[in-house]
Amino acid sequence: MDKSTIIPALRNHEAELRAAGIERLFPFGSYARGTAVSHRSDVDPMAEFDAAKQLSLLELVHIQNRLADSLGVAVDLAPAKSLKEPVRARATREAVLAFRFLPISSARHSRPQK
Repeated sequence: MDKSTIIPALRNHEAELRAAGIERLFPFGSYARGTAVSHRSDVDPMAEFDAAKQLSLLELVHIQNRLADSLGVAVDLAPAKSLKEPVRARATREAVLAFRFLPISSARHSRPQK
């Protein structure tokens, strides 16, 4: 498994993850850098959550476990707001966008004009 398989796998579960409150998902760390050692590395996705949803610790663990089941590898889900510097800065540099939520009104306005 590498970045080229992780990103499509995450995108396959985008609807479910968005329903859980994830607006943006960015894998970072060894898989994003391409330095993962398959039997020792976990996938590190940094998630930005819908501010209107208040997720409990149990809900976060459920999402993390669901991602691990989907990817077939350990996952360490990191809510972006909980990361401290310099970890957040490193994660932001390494991050690879898996998906982002665009509200319908924003999506309409972002389309090229004909």
